[in-house]
Amino acid sequence: MIRIMSLLLTFFVFLMTAAMTLADDGKPPSRSPTSPVKTAKSNISASPESDSEPVKSSEAISDKNLEEKSKQMLEEVPPSFTIIRLSWKIVPYAVKYKVTFDDEEYITYINGIEIAVNNVAKIFKVDALDFDNNIIREDVTITETETNPSKVKTTTEFDKMDSAPLYPVYSWIPKHNADYYQIQLLKDGEVLRNYNAERKENDDVYDYYDQNPVNEGGNYYWRVKAMSRFGFALSEWSEESDSVSFKVKAPAKFAAFGDSITHGGGAITVPPSMTIYDWETYCEEPIKNLGRSGDTTDQLVDRFEYDVLPFAPKILFIMGGVNDFRGNILGWHTVSNLKILAEKCKENNITPIFLTPTPVNPQLIKKIKTIESPPYDWKEHYKYICDWIRNQEHFIDLSHEFEDSEGYLRYDLTTDGLHPDLEGKRIIGEAVNDWIKNNSSKISN
Repeated sequence: MIRIMSLLLTFFVFLMTAAMTLADDGKPPSRSPTSPVKTAKSNISASPESDSEPVKSSEAISDKNLEEKSKQMLEEVPPSFTIIRLSWKIVPYAVKYKVTFDDEEYITYINGIEIAVNNVAKIFKVDALDFDNNIIREDVTITETETNPSKVKTTTEFDKMDSAPLYPVYSWIPKHNADYYQIQLLKDGEVLRNYNAERKENDDVYDYYDQNPVNEGGNYYWRVKAMSRFGFALSEWSEESDSVSFKVKAPAKFAAFGDSITHGGGAITVPPSMTIYDWETYCEEPIKNLGRSGDTTDQLVDRFEYDVLPFAPKILFIMGGVNDFRGNILGWHTVSNLKILAEKCKENNITPIFLTPTPVNPQLIKKIKTIESPPYDWKEHYKYICDWIRNQEHFIDLSHEFEDSEGYLRYDLTTDGLHPDLEGKRIIGEAVNDWIKNNSSKISN
C-alpha cells in the first residue's frame, strides 16, 4: 500500500511539474513561501549568462531528492493558498515598507510585494518606514491588487525620463518563491543581452545594474522572468510596455557625467530606474545621463571616449570626486583627473561644466554601516577639489547648499550620509537648469 501511495504521489508531482514548465524544462523549487522580502541594499551582484547555458545549481539533484523537493513544494504552497501581489507608489524618503494583515507582518524594500494567503478577502495595511523603522506615512494607498500573477511586475520608469541612463537599471517586484531572475535586454526586437540576478541567502532581488553601456542608436526594451534554482520558470516574461522601453539617439546637446549621484537613486533602497531621486528629473532641459554608480575620477577618465563621445554633447556637466575623497584617493590626484577630462572635452569641442562634489556625513555613514567610513582628513581633499573647480571658466558651486555649519552633508538632505535624497537631487537639478538658462546660449553661439 505504501509503495502504491508513493507511486500515486510521484505521478501527481509529475503532472504538477509538467503544468508548471510549459515554457521551460526544469525541476521544482524548495523555497519557504513565508520568507519576506529583506533586501537591504540595491545593486545586487549578478553576472551575464547565456540562454544556451543552463544555470548550474549549487546542489546536486538526484531522482530521490527531486521527489523529496517536490513533496516540499506541495507542502509549502497548499492548493488552497493564493498569491496576492500588492503595488503602491514610492513614498519619498521611505527606505522600506511594512505590510501587515491579521497577525502577519512583512517587510519589503520596493513598492510592492507578493504574499501567499489562504483568504483573498484579507485587509492589508502598508506603512512607509525610514531606516530606523519609524513610520513616515501610515496607510499607504495600495494602487493595484492582483491574484496569482503569471508575470513579474516591473517598476522601471523609462517612460518618464527624457532619455534612459547610459547604464540602465532594471527593477521589479520580487516573485514569490523565486530563486533568481533571468533578464533580457532587446534591441529592435532582438535579444541583445542576457543576465542572471541571483538571490542571496535570506535576501530577495529587486533590481539589476547593467554594467554595460547602451550607447548604440535604436529602440530598446527589457524584460524579466522569475526562475527556480532547478532551472525552470516560475513566471512568464514580463510585459513589454512604455515603462520598460527607451530609445537611444545622438547627438545629445546636454549630458551629465559622473558617479551614483549623477546616475540616480536614493533613500538607500530606491534604484536609478525610478525618477524621484534622479537630479535630471528636476531640470527642464533634456539631459543625457552618463553616470555610473561607484565611479572614481580614474574611471571617469577611462570611459570618456566610449561613453561620452558617442553622444557628442555640446555641454557636459561633470560631477565626480566623492568616491575619491571618501576613499584613499588624494585631492591632487582627483584634480589631475579633472584636468584630463577638461582637456579631452576641449579636444572634442565639448564645453565642460564642473559641479562641486557633495560632502559626506561620517556619523550617518557609520550608523548605516553599508558604506565604508571616510578617512579622517577627507575634508581637506574635498576642499582642495572644490577650490580648483571654483577657479574654472564654467562651474556650479553646490557647497553652500549641501554643507552644514561644520562642513558635513546636511542631515535633512541624505539618509545614508553619502547620497543626496529628493531635496538634494532637486537642488542639483535646479542649479543645472539655472546655469543652462543663463549661459548655454552664449556658449552655443
